[in-house]
Amino acid sequence: MILSQASKYALRAAIHLARHADEPQLSRDIATSIDVPGQYLAKILQDLARHGVLTSAKGRGGGFRLSHSATDAELLSVVKAIEGKDFGEGCVLGLPECSNDDPCLLHEQWKTIRDALIKMLQQTRLSDLSPSSKLLD
Repeated sequence: MILSQASKYALRAAIHLARHADEPQLSRDIATSIDVPGQYLAKILQDLARHGVLTSAKGRGGGFRLSHSATDAELLSVVKAIEGKDFGEGCVLGLPECSNDDPCLLHEQWKTIRDALIKMLQQTRLSDLSPSSKLLD
C-alpha cells in the first residue's frame, strides 16, 4: 500500500536513467532492462516528463533522460510526480473523517511510518543509491 505499482516502476526507471545518464534511453529499452510492461512504463515516463522529472526527445537520438543531475534528484520528486502532491496525506484505512483532531485507530502508528518514509524519500537522492547492486541491471 505504501507505494503504488506505478511509483515502484517510476523509481526503477529513474534509477536506470541515473545509471545510464550518458545518453538518452528509449522507453522500450528501459522496460526491457527493468523488466516491466512496456506500454505501462511509457505512460509513466510521460507523466515523469510532464512533471519535469525527465526530459524527452523524439526522433533519432531521442529518448528519456533525467532532467536534473542524479545528485539533485530526490526520490520524493519521482514518487510525487506519480502519486500527486498530496502523497502521504490521508488515512491509512481510507477514512475521510480521520484527522489529527479525530484520529482513527491506526493514525498515530501510520503517522510515524509515513513521516519516516517521506523523510527517507526526501533525503535520498538517486546518486546515493549503490551502483554495485545488480538487481536493476
